[in-house]
Amino acid sequence: MKNTLLYFLTLIFLASCGQNETKETETSISEYSITKIDSFEVNNLTRVFIRDYSAELDRYFGYAMVEDDLLEISGEGEIIKRTHKKGDGPGLYGNWNPIGISFGPEQERIVELPFQILSYDSTYSVIHSQRIQSPLPIRTFGPMGRTEYFQNSDSTFYLVGPSNYLSSHYLIQNEEGRDTLKNFYKIHIQSGDMKSIIPYRESSPYRQTDNIYQELMTKSFLVDHEKQELLILHALSKEIEVYNLPTLDFSRSIPITHSEFVEYSPVPLGTMGNDDRIKPLRFMAGRNQNLIKVDSDTYLIKYFTGVSEAEYQTRIANDATYIPNSDPEEQAILIIKNGEQVSQELSGIAGSILFGLGDGKFLVLEPENQEVEEEKTRFSIYQIKSS
Repeated sequence: MKNTLLYFLTLIFLASCGQNETKETETSISEYSITKIDSFEVNNLTRVFIRDYSAELDRYFGYAMVEDDLLEISGEGEIIKRTHKKGDGPGLYGNWNPIGISFGPEQERIVELPFQILSYDSTYSVIHSQRIQSPLPIRTFGPMGRTEYFQNSDSTFYLVGPSNYLSSHYLIQNEEGRDTLKNFYKIHIQSGDMKSIIPYRESSPYRQTDNIYQELMTKSFLVDHEKQELLILHALSKEIEVYNLPTLDFSRSIPITHSEFVEYSPVPLGTMGNDDRIKPLRFMAGRNQNLIKVDSDTYLIKYFTGVSEAEYQTRIANDATYIPNSDPEEQAILIIKNGEQVSQELSGIAGSILFGLGDGKFLVLEPENQEVEEEKTRFSIYQIKSS
C-alpha cells in the first residue's frame, strides 16, 4: 500500500513539474507585432520637424523649415506656440539653423546650434547661453535630432556637436575626424566647460582599420533617465554600448544580431566624395539607423539590411530616385527586452522613426507625397505589442 501511494504521489509530482515547464515555456515565447494606433497632421506652409515630446505638457517640440520657427505642437497636431529666434538683433541667435532641439530639465526649451547651445524658459527668455567649440561650420535645413542631457547634483550636461548627427568625414578629413569627432562633446551648461568624451572602444569595427567608413561613421544614442544610463549604437556595431551616468564609465554591452547585414570595405582616409569606392558605403552598405526607448525595459533598433551591387543597379535602372536605405522592404526592427535581444525580428515600416513615447509607443514621420506639394506634415504613432 505504501509503495502504491508513493507511486501515485510520484506521478502527480512529475505531472505538475511537466505542467510548470510547459507553462514557463509558453510564457517565455512572445510574438511581437507593430500596429499603427493613431495619426495626426501639422498644417504649415512648409515641412515640420518634430524632435521631442513632453508627457508632462502633452506637447511636441518642433521646427518649421523655411520659416525657421520653433514650434510647440499639441498631441492632436495643433501648433500651440510659434517662436522666431533666428536672425540678427536682440534676443535672436543669429543666422544658423539649429542642429538639435529638445525639452530640458524643468521643461526648459533647448536649442543647439553649430556654435552655441541655449536654454529657454516657457516664454523663450534665455536662461543659459554657452558657446560650442565646433570644428567646422555646418548648415542644415533644420534640427537633425534631439539634444540629450543628464544631470549631476545641481549641474546639467548636454551631449553636443555636429558629429552627433552627421558622419564625421563631412566635418574634417584627417585622423582626428576618423576617431574623435564621431563621438561626443559634453558641455556643462552652467559654466561652458566642454570636452570630448567616449572614444571608440578597441573592439569597435572603426578601430580595426586605418581606413575610414565614409557615410557610416554615425551613431544613435539616448539617455535613459530612469536607469541613469547612456546607450550608444554606432552604425556598424554589433552591440549597444551602455555607460553609467554621471561618470560615463563603461558598464556593459548588449550584443545584437542582424538577420542580414551587407558589408563593404572602407576607403583610405582623405578619399574624395566623388570616388566610385564610396558609392557602396553611401547607398548599399547595411547600417544601424535608430535606437529608441519605447518603455521602461524595451528598446527598438531599426536597421538597413544593405543590398548587393547587382540589386542596387537593377532598382535604380527602374527608378532613378530609388534610395535603398529608405526602403522599408530593406529595413528590419530588432527588439531589446530586459537587456537582451529577443529572437523575433520585425519588418520595417514606411517613414522615419523619430523617438519613443512610452507604453510601447513611438512616433513616425510619414513619407512625403512626391507628386503633390502639401501644406501639412503627417505623423503616425505606432505601438509594439506582445501576445
